[in-house]
Amino acid sequence: MNRARLKAELRARKISLHRHMLRVLGFEFNPNSAAPSCVALSPSERHRGSGVGAEMTLDWERTKITDAKEWQDQVRAKLIELSGYGRFGGPPGVNHLKDCANRDGFRHRSLYLKVRDGLDLPVRMVWDPGFEPDGKIPVMICLQGTNSGMHLSWGEERMPADPIKIYYGADIARQAAARGFLAICLEQSCFGERRERSLFSPSEAVCIDSANHALLLGRSLVGERASDVTSLINWLVEGAPGIAIDLEQIYIVGSSAGGTTALFASAMDERIAGVIASGCIGFIRDTLLTRGDPEGQNVVPGILRWFELDAVVALVAPRPFITVSGDCDHIWPFDGAQKVVESARNIYAAFGADDLLAAIRAEGGHRFYPNLTWSAFANLLIKADHALPKALRSAASV
Repeated sequence: MNRARLKAELRARKISLHRHMLRVLGFEFNPNSAAPSCVALSPSERHRGSGVGAEMTLDWERTKITDAKEWQDQVRAKLIELSGYGRFGGPPGVNHLKDCANRDGFRHRSLYLKVRDGLDLPVRMVWDPGFEPDGKIPVMICLQGTNSGMHLSWGEERMPADPIKIYYGADIARQAAARGFLAICLEQSCFGERRERSLFSPSEAVCIDSANHALLLGRSLVGERASDVTSLINWLVEGAPGIAIDLEQIYIVGSSAGGTTALFASAMDERIAGVIASGCIGFIRDTLLTRGDPEGQNVVPGILRWFELDAVVALVAPRPFITVSGDCDHIWPFDGAQKVVESARNIYAAFGADDLLAAIRAEGGHRFYPNLTWSAFANLLIKADHALPKALRSAASV
């Protein structure tokens, strides 16, 4: 090794040691000279949720539209455009349908829906066989968040963290089936069976590659996930699910990233009769723009040019909508969810449905809260004059 190279390596090690010592002592290592206090240099300061690029032109308070339905039509069309959401034609084909062994007293059926080449959706149906002969059964589409997969929804443990997550209420399909619904679990893109396995050198964060690729194609990951929900509903409505279902009672429940998909799918697909979007609500300017995001799951390009998350919630009106968040949730705290819901209430009020929108405070962190959630949802469905399964009606407090 020549002398110049040796000196360069020694200087590199000196800088590295200095940086390491500062970090050990709890200090930031900043190799740059201190900037004047009056200048803004961090990229995040350029992206604050106001000013150029965040005009929110279609915000209800800023538009001159006075008719709530007309406003919804314009906002929904813009959200479809921005997110890349699409219906992809008629019902998808069915592959590898099979009846599985009963679990916990519930029937299980698995299948794959082929939407198009390159897009197959794993689905698991879970229901109480005692409800099948009694006529049409209401449907609850169940979506997991950033977890190991949809198997959590029926209480199956496959990964080390699964038992704890199920203990804290991740088995949402099993809960729904116990309350009289046909629970339909949909594997979300990037999780479980749909985790990326084909890329050369994929990123460590499981969603970021898919999110970036969607953006390159003029879509978004959340828009693609909402499209998957619509493909599932196309099959329920136009296909042959093999069980007599009530097409007027197709509901959806999701927690965290699953709740985000539930919200956006319901905002764009009006066939969904009611929504539980748990642990996923907060103004974009107070959440995504204030913290790091290694996954990119919630990014809709250009959304702040037109509206905020309260407008997306308002697109669900006048259908029942509930969000439940823990008061100590470190990602989507209740206070933020409450602000969004209250801001969306004026659209619900314009439809005469302001009592069908609710934000529920839970005591705890970022997780699903079964008893609190199902009770509150039952109350909303009663107010909306929906027919409740007997097992769910017993959970209501009104």
